[in-house]
Amino acid sequence: MSFLIQCLTRPLAMLPLKVHYALSRLLSFLAEKMFRYRVDVVNDNLVHSFPSKSGAEIKEIRHKFYNHFADVIAETIWFGGCRNPRRLRRSHLVELDNPQEINRLYAKAPSIMVLMSHAGNWELIGGIASYDYTGRPTFIREDNFCVVYLKQSDPGMGEFLRKNRTAPLIDPEGYPGYLESREVVRYVFEHRDEKKIYNFITDQHPYFKSKDFLEVNFMHRDCESMRGAAALACKFGMAVCYMGMPVESRGHYKIKYTTIADNASGADPDDIMRQYYKLLEQDIEAQPWNYLWTHNRWKRFPK
Repeated sequence: MSFLIQCLTRPLAMLPLKVHYALSRLLSFLAEKMFRYRVDVVNDNLVHSFPSKSGAEIKEIRHKFYNHFADVIAETIWFGGCRNPRRLRRSHLVELDNPQEINRLYAKAPSIMVLMSHAGNWELIGGIASYDYTGRPTFIREDNFCVVYLKQSDPGMGEFLRKNRTAPLIDPEGYPGYLESREVVRYVFEHRDEKKIYNFITDQHPYFKSKDFLEVNFMHRDCESMRGAAALACKFGMAVCYMGMPVESRGHYKIKYTTIADNASGADPDDIMRQYYKLLEQDIEAQPWNYLWTHNRWKRFPK
């Protein structure tokens, strides 16, 4: 399965990024108008998340979302063709807006917990070591940067995503920071004496069923939230920050870090998560289409 997908996408990945953007408009039309891919889910999410907006405004957001969603897919395929950092860096597809904030936290904290969401293009995070254009030294490196992922039900798809997400790294096969969510607690314990930057995609619906979820109100609806990343940060006294990824213009994202805690030791994980959702809400309100609306993040586990 992984080999077949790579055979289909590898030739596309070699094409210039502007060609991918041209093809993405066709993909957007097919997804929204022809195949109506999860249109009902998207509509339901938007209507409940923006209760004050009219039907026409919801329709406009939906259309912009599908354009953005198609761009995410096109960028992700192109990203897989960046077999070294140079091609990715030349594109200026992603830029760190304030790397000095990560540098400040890294200099004083044992490690950093970065909470992020399915906004912007989360599939590009593996190239982050190439996104600082300030010319100043940065602490973000391949040897200390970790990304937590959810294991795919299809092993072939999981292997394809791993190779695609780590494609621009200098040593993608030897990269140790690609962490499956069930393994991350053990990894943090084993590497507690090393400074790491952990990146968690922390959408509100938990990955696993548990009796101890955080109840939060997010985008005008109550839902169940993960708190594991915040709990780890508190236990090990990590710094915690929110990572936003707004679209500056088509073909250009800016990663922006907002500190939640310089040192989470003694803090309440629930308070950290509530601050995270407030920051995420602000970004979604600013760019309503820049979020993965095709998934039902508000679903709840049965009691």
